[in-house]
Amino acid sequence: MARVHFWQYIVDSEGRPMENIEVRFYLNDNPAEEAEIFTHPSIGTPVTSTESDLSTNGNGYFEFWVGDEFESLGGYVSTQKFRLVWERAGILLGQINNIDVFPPVFQVDETDATSSTRSDKNRLVSNALAYTWEQHATAGLGVNAHGYEAVDTTSIDTTYNKLVSNSLMNYIISAITSAGTLSLTASGAIERQFTVTSWTADGDNWRIDLIHGIGHGHPIVQIVDFIEQKVVMPTRVTQVDNNTIRLHMATNDDVEVTIIG
Repeated sequence: MARVHFWQYIVDSEGRPMENIEVRFYLNDNPAEEAEIFTHPSIGTPVTSTESDLSTNGNGYFEFWVGDEFESLGGYVSTQKFRLVWERAGILLGQINNIDVFPPVFQVDETDATSSTRSDKNRLVSNALAYTWEQHATAGLGVNAHGYEAVDTTSIDTTYNKLVSNSLMNYIISAITSAGTLSLTASGAIERQFTVTSWTADGDNWRIDLIHGIGHGHPIVQIVDFIEQKVVMPTRVTQVDNNTIRLHMATNDDVEVTIIG
């Protein structure tokens, strides 16, 4: 909505139409300032009631349009009030103050991201638009309601429009925070690489749980001393579950661990 239609009939005390009555339209908070109006519902530039020589016709009828805040020129915020005056030959015949031109509710404007009233709870929504919102709210995985798509772990596409599951994010974050690095290689086997710099004391040994996410038990484990770059042997490797191993070492040196499964 950009322009609101305002119209009235002016009649005398016996209900007879009053023709050629001069009508003037002012801002209520500044009674000397004429408001800007339009003489057409969609085209033309704003004028004042004096400039447009606004007056009643043979039926006592007059009309004009008032622009709301979305009008590029000559618009008013929804709280603006107006004053209407009608006269003949400079003699005041009547006036109305505190006129609310704009309705208490407005049509939704989906393009409004900047107006001062965009957060006001006074909008009407069509069935068509509400139905679309309901489609978005009930859309499930694979339904492209907002332009998002499910993650495809086999794709290298760089478009930022993917939805990630809690499971995948939990695995990635756990792997990174527990070991510092994460790399994925897919061929006949799956390889995971970790840099371990923090250990938990376990009796005479040191241990760490590594979440590899391969999905089956007893993968191949290779450990390389981070400083000396030589292969070292663990005291024990145990399987916590099909996605996690527990590595036991005699020392708590920094090591690089490769898990293949």
